[in-house]
Amino acid sequence: AGITVHGAVCIVNGEATDGVRNAPVLLFEARPDPRAGGNNSNSSGGSGGAHSEVRCGAIDNQADMTMYDRSIGCQVRTVRELKKDEVALSIPSSAMVSPDLIAASDAGQALSACCHQPLEDSKFWNVFGVTSKLEKMQAGKIQQSNGTQLLVKILQERKKVETALIKAEKIAIEVEERGDDISKAPRKLATPGVISHRAPFLAFLIHQRFANEQSPLVTSQEDGRLVPEGAPDTFAPYARSLPSSICLPICWKRNELALLAGCIPGMPALQKVAARTMQLSTELMALVEAGLLWRFPSVFVPGMITWDRWVWAAAVYESRVFPAYTLPAWIWSDAASPSNVWESCGVMIPFLDMLNHEDETAQVQWSTSNEEDATTKRLNVVTDEKTKKHMQIYRNYGTLDNEHFMLQFGFTRMTNPADRVRIAWALVDGVGGVAPPVDYEPVSDSDGIHSSHLVFESSDADSLKAWWTEQRISLLGKATLSNDDTLDSLRKGKKITFCAFNNGKIDPMLIAVAVVATLPPEKVAEMFQKSTNSSSSKPLDGLILNKTCQHSVRLYLSFLFAKKLGKLLQSLNSCLKDHFNSVQLWTKASSGGLNYVASSDENAMSVEGSGEKSSTMMGWQSFFDTYAWYSTMEVEQRYYSMAPDSCVLTLYDGHVRSLQNSLDIMATDAVFNGNVKQQLEDLGCTLDNTSTTPVTMDIKPVVNVQPVVNVQPVVTPAAAPEKGPEEPVTIKSADESKTQKLSPPKKEEQGNGQEDGNKRDRRKERNKGDRPAAIKLHIGNLSYKTLPNQLYDFFTRLYGKDSVLECHIPTERDTGNSRGFGFVTMPEPNAKAALESGRKHEMDGRILKVAESNSAGTGKGGRQQQPGRCAPPAPSGDRCTHCGYRPRWCTCNPNMMPMNMGMGPPHDNIYGP
Repeated sequence: AGITVHGAVCIVNGEATDGVRNAPVLLFEARPDPRAGGNNSNSSGGSGGAHSEVRCGAIDNQADMTMYDRSIGCQVRTVRELKKDEVALSIPSSAMVSPDLIAASDAGQALSACCHQPLEDSKFWNVFGVTSKLEKMQAGKIQQSNGTQLLVKILQERKKVETALIKAEKIAIEVEERGDDISKAPRKLATPGVISHRAPFLAFLIHQRFANEQSPLVTSQEDGRLVPEGAPDTFAPYARSLPSSICLPICWKRNELALLAGCIPGMPALQKVAARTMQLSTELMALVEAGLLWRFPSVFVPGMITWDRWVWAAAVYESRVFPAYTLPAWIWSDAASPSNVWESCGVMIPFLDMLNHEDETAQVQWSTSNEEDATTKRLNVVTDEKTKKHMQIYRNYGTLDNEHFMLQFGFTRMTNPADRVRIAWALVDGVGGVAPPVDYEPVSDSDGIHSSHLVFESSDADSLKAWWTEQRISLLGKATLSNDDTLDSLRKGKKITFCAFNNGKIDPMLIAVAVVATLPPEKVAEMFQKSTNSSSSKPLDGLILNKTCQHSVRLYLSFLFAKKLGKLLQSLNSCLKDHFNSVQLWTKASSGGLNYVASSDENAMSVEGSGEKSSTMMGWQSFFDTYAWYSTMEVEQRYYSMAPDSCVLTLYDGHVRSLQNSLDIMATDAVFNGNVKQQLEDLGCTLDNTSTTPVTMDIKPVVNVQPVVNVQPVVTPAAAPEKGPEEPVTIKSADESKTQKLSPPKKEEQGNGQEDGNKRDRRKERNKGDRPAAIKLHIGNLSYKTLPNQLYDFFTRLYGKDSVLECHIPTERDTGNSRGFGFVTMPEPNAKAALESGRKHEMDGRILKVAESNSAGTGKGGRQQQPGRCAPPAPSGDRCTHCGYRPRWCTCNPNMMPMNMGMGPPHDNIYGP
């Protein structure tokens, strides 16, 4: 073939540990007669495939397969030192299995003849379809199938094609024995585009490996059919050096595939395996119906093509092909086949495909722009660094996650930094103003922040609508660069996806979502106004995140990652316990998460919902160390999983570890800022670390508490004027109702004065001893547009829902406009926290002035006079305790209408007829 190999390079069996001395030699037994079914355990009429003990796609005798299973393939090593920049391999383009070679081969021409050829277009590749598109079409047919249905579908496809092959072989033998005219045999040409670009490669590999000749020719035509100049007459030595069994998922047995069927992270991989199996089955069935097995006896003798060999060829091709974009352009720029075919098919390169993968210590590479290589048409593989004697030579397959490694190459890398897991997110996953879930367990340092500043998930429609206003959704669209269609889908409850990475990075779009989801409403309004008039390239330019906002972002991401990790571990637990001795996994992010260690106390409390004692639980790390390491191979202090169950567990480990590593970043402010600060600044955020973290206050956990909206001024019964007593605001519990209602005002009924008096006396008696100590705060410098419910929401967000007892903003008696100040009554500890925290209370663009009110009626109970503080003056008996007006002008009582509003004398019935 004209390949030049450096004298220091040799091939050894994978078991060899001493370089070349005493290294086992790869040997093949005599090829079995394809017609002798008894000698070939995997012939089409034998017990091979899905019904045998071996995997699908095993095509040689047991001795050869055992050798490959033990050796795990070949290794390319050095017999002496290789210096840097030495040419280890030099491979001419003519020695490559390229689309041009396939189009000129007898096997490729046979497949082309099995397809319906349009008269106006006779080009070889036009009758074949793009492999990725065809597999995507197959995947669409099984998109809604569950794991069990996918397993059944894979077995059905295997059985269907094996049955069709048995029937076709009988026809082929009958045609040969009778000497009938082959052109008269039944056939149905395949529709153009049904058979993929990959199929001619598979037929070529089978022809070169299993032909009855020792050296089957690439093409038997004398004109050479435009075979690339310098190409060898046969590729049989290369085909026979390929392993007899490749452990790709398309070859796995049902019980091995079952590990993918029951777990959330395994379903995408299983769908791809099923789609690939369906496409391989579809195109082989189409070729059989077109007469491939009996129309070309000089190329494909009866019994040569079996389902196992077809799958074997697909596994070889997938695991050894080089994508065209990784090679120099001169290889395919002047080729006879179109460039899109090269992009779809790639190239197989003998000898170079024997090099194993290592991403960090790969010693060889090739230039993609070397003019000398383009002139000589040779791909020169050059050493990057000095390689010592007896060292293995690696190449880099690419920065791929474990799902890609497993599906294409049949192995996975432990602790693969390229691993990632998709996270689905909807508006309901980030709602403020709601209590934490009942099972909420903080796994990150809260830094004293109160839970009222945090954001959780909530499915309540009122809370969702109150938090995700149009301004917030619009700001979310700008921060994440989402279009209107994406925002509309979010409004309808649809989800968008992000990724959690195993390399210590956080998805920038997820950070943007967390920032917008945790912004206080006043910040949202401010940023919406800024973003409307801003032309900055940074979506959140001008946003100042104080320490409280930073804490909220960090703790929300911690909550989100912990929730996703718990759900993933629950899915893994339900799937894996049937395969690994009924093991019970720890399914929470708390107590160490993946590193959970069961308690030695046999009387430990049972985990909720599991029915098992916590001492029987096993953390994921302990489980993984127990079951996944037995079939690994160490390469340069990194470990690769080879067996199917170990590959699947390593795939799952990459998913859970991506979430755990992301969760660890949220542990403390120092770690969070070290990893996320730059990304926040890239969004346009300015981090203000001068503000003080609010004091922690304990609140009573409530499930599905609704945000208080449209809160009206409330007068407490103990301090209210005797005219027109008002019923208190009643908030029903989550079990009683999901909404908060204000009781309608009741008219005083005449003739029951004694009864009303008794009620008032009882009410005063109760309030005298049960009412908690409280302080009324005077809130100055309010915006004239601020409403009472907005002031109420502002303080409840800062200090908790139970921290505000009353809220009132006095108004002008003539116009009804705000007077620019208000009153907020809070329990004494909360009020002291607000007064002594020193924090800035900014609302509607103004810095509020918060001080203790000197008016009476604050319900301070038995609070003693503090030294150095004067007692507030006693209120005048004829003035309202809230607004200071006399009863005639007081507007605090909703049962009393203003008396002088320029509307004439009041009616006898103030509510009208």
